[in-house]
Amino acid sequence: WPSLPRNFLRIREAARSECINLTLSQLLQNTKPDPLSCLRSAQWLKMQLPVRFARRIEDLMQLPHVVIINPKINQVFNSYLETFDAVTGFKEICTQDDETSFLALIEEQLRRHNAGTRLIAEGYRDVRRLYPHIELDDFLHDHFTTRIATRILMDNYVEMRSPKDNFIGVVCQGMRPLELVQAIAAELGDLTRSLYGVTPEVEYRGNLDCVLDYIPRHVKYMVRELLKNAFRSTVERYLKRQGDNATSLPRVAIEFQQGDVHVIIKISDQGGGMSKRLQKEAWRYGWTTVDPSEPTKEAYQYAEESCSWDRSAEEAWKKSGRSELAGYGFGLPLTRLHAQYFMGDVFMQALPGHGTDLILILTHLKEGTPSTEMEDLSTLLYKRDQAKK
Repeated sequence: WPSLPRNFLRIREAARSECINLTLSQLLQNTKPDPLSCLRSAQWLKMQLPVRFARRIEDLMQLPHVVIINPKINQVFNSYLETFDAVTGFKEICTQDDETSFLALIEEQLRRHNAGTRLIAEGYRDVRRLYPHIELDDFLHDHFTTRIATRILMDNYVEMRSPKDNFIGVVCQGMRPLELVQAIAAELGDLTRSLYGVTPEVEYRGNLDCVLDYIPRHVKYMVRELLKNAFRSTVERYLKRQGDNATSLPRVAIEFQQGDVHVIIKISDQGGGMSKRLQKEAWRYGWTTVDPSEPTKEAYQYAEESCSWDRSAEEAWKKSGRSELAGYGFGLPLTRLHAQYFMGDVFMQALPGHGTDLILILTHLKEGTPSTEMEDLSTLLYKRDQAKK
């Protein structure tokens, strides 16, 4: 470190301030487009965002020196410093004009952090190429958990001003997962065909009319990552077997089931599966089947879409013309983290030499369900850290 941040003492003070818990149920109850609700939400965010950003800044500062001086990770660090300064330096929010100006600030900060996950992924990859013994899974788990929590708060504040049918803030009520999955399968099918010349057909099974209340952009990210793996493994296995003339590919099956408080989406492929050892490795940050010594045009930056509901990231994915179906090895752990954030999960059942089932369990985000009444996970992390001290 050449020097500590110039506002280091203010950061430390903010990091030790109380992190006020806000359940998703409380957030949605206060998500109303009237001016008074918007004003109160802005005042709450101005008070609480610095606490959350200060804690992430302190965590980044405690990383090994070789990690934090990496240009990409340092860029993320500086973006956190800039957001902390911008929010703490904003005047007290007392009028509607103040609130409108604060909204513009929040929108600007959301854009500032859009590339944050990709930069962390690229930086981590670069560090581990030089120092393979450095493993930051615990740090990355906490970092991305609080990132999800913070962006839900910020994005919900932006969305609440422009209500849409069947939405409360970022949560869609009565969402039909089949429609989202079909759209993603079509996108990935086109991409796979452009890369390999062929693409597997998709078979839809089960309860195709199931519905749930959830954040659509979260679902899109999780399904895209799991389905991308199924497409890639299926095509590459059969190209190896049949050569470039491979025309007969097994289907990728997607099954939907509706439980009392869950929707289950199972994606099954015949892409060859993986050994038990590799199944464990696949959940670690940075693990990928792509040879890091082989350059790719863009390394297919799925990492940028973690929290793919980051504003504008989805359109960027469609327009980017990326040329790979593999990324930085952040997709599976981030998919599981997104699912677990609301008491869901992802499970893998792989049969070596045959294929893989990936089971995504999504919990209804309906008022009164356990997933909306639990404590904000960033608050739980704060309590854990305080207990350690």
